[in-house]
Amino acid sequence: MVVGRLEVYRDFSNLQDSFIQRENTTISFTGTTQSISGSSSGLVNVEIDGGGVKTLVSNFAVQPGGTLRFINGILATDISSVNTSFVELANSSGTGAATVPAARLLGETETSYLRGFVKTSQGVTLGVAQDFSNIGMTLTFTGSNNPGVVTITRNTGENYATINNGANRNPSIRRIFGVRPADQQTNNGGLRANMVFRYLDNETTNLAPNAQTVDENNLALFVSTSSGDVFGQLGRDNINTTTNELTKSNITSFATFTLSEATEPLPVTLTAFAAKRIGTNAEITWETVSEQNNRGYEVQVSTDGRTFRTLAFIPSQDANSNRLLRYRYLDTEANKGGVRYYRLRQIDVDGKENFYGPKVLSFSGSATADARMEAYPNPFQNEVRLTVQSEAAGKGQLQLLDLTGRVVLERSAELTSGTNDLELRDLSGVPNGTYMLRVVTPTGKPQTQRIIKR
Repeated sequence: MVVGRLEVYRDFSNLQDSFIQRENTTISFTGTTQSISGSSSGLVNVEIDGGGVKTLVSNFAVQPGGTLRFINGILATDISSVNTSFVELANSSGTGAATVPAARLLGETETSYLRGFVKTSQGVTLGVAQDFSNIGMTLTFTGSNNPGVVTITRNTGENYATINNGANRNPSIRRIFGVRPADQQTNNGGLRANMVFRYLDNETTNLAPNAQTVDENNLALFVSTSSGDVFGQLGRDNINTTTNELTKSNITSFATFTLSEATEPLPVTLTAFAAKRIGTNAEITWETVSEQNNRGYEVQVSTDGRTFRTLAFIPSQDANSNRLLRYRYLDTEANKGGVRYYRLRQIDVDGKENFYGPKVLSFSGSATADARMEAYPNPFQNEVRLTVQSEAAGKGQLQLLDLTGRVVLERSAELTSGTNDLELRDLSGVPNGTYMLRVVTPTGKPQTQRIIKR
């Protein structure tokens, strides 16, 4: 397409990347319900019009200088296929007078917007506010270290059913940002930025798991360095519920961000907590991005999930900090067997305490040539953990099937040779009943276990 405007009213298939669009041309998707396969080489000016929902079945890029403009309608990506169904907004190209600006996302409203995944990667200039193609986040890096190219991803297709940070069990809003600076050396406490987080009103309602609505006036910023497993509350400096903007300054840790209702701030902002089996030992790790009057942590263990005992006390690395701190403890107790529950007891200098966890590991069996697995707890409610024995490293497949053989859920996982600890989270939408959990290891060997949802 060299000149003019093309209006598409039906499905658009470009799987072979045969459609090429030149600058100063526009392609407008104006049907009420459409299926769109994208363009890896990049479109230039794209319009979403005509109402309804247009479904993106393969990703497309918007070239430098181009726009993705919403007039009337929704463009939906497949959130279960994040690697093949997303929109990428290209960075600027060229230098000096020949610079072509980064692609832009324009015109999103409460009824016309991109639902699902969009991403962009752009270089930043210290001290200059950058809105990353107008996808809803503005960052101003204020420290002395340059983060290099920063990749921002946005997911508006789902929300976290619970913001797990101790007392807070509220859902997040349906907008999740991933912020990944390229310079990981300075990312460890060496980066600092001010953030503006923008959202739509419809992203605060009808939230999983129970069609909940969050109180917009009580929203706060949360961050996770563990892919959403544990969140720390960063709070906010200001919120404008008319323009739907929340601001927060002096952010020093960059990973997964979302908004949820604020709770009473805890003395420790824990952003990651994990337990991993290493042979006959258990590795317990956690991360914090701030600590106030913190004495330290007790690592506790239980075999029934109710009665805990202390394995060790780990003192705080910095009782009053505003930087990323990483902790590790290795449980080397002999004769472990069955299921073990691990939790943290955080203790203030004045003796007050807060608990995190538990995390669950199974010490039944060991890796052999015949791969085996164990799923727990069984029955389960919202999540299932698996200990999978694999004789080879590579990609495995996890499937949850009902008793008719219908696949209810399917995910992939990278397995290592030996013992692997995996989990299936956010299963509140799975109806109660009996299921078969099936794991196929990299060598093609299937393993199944019957589990019950209650």
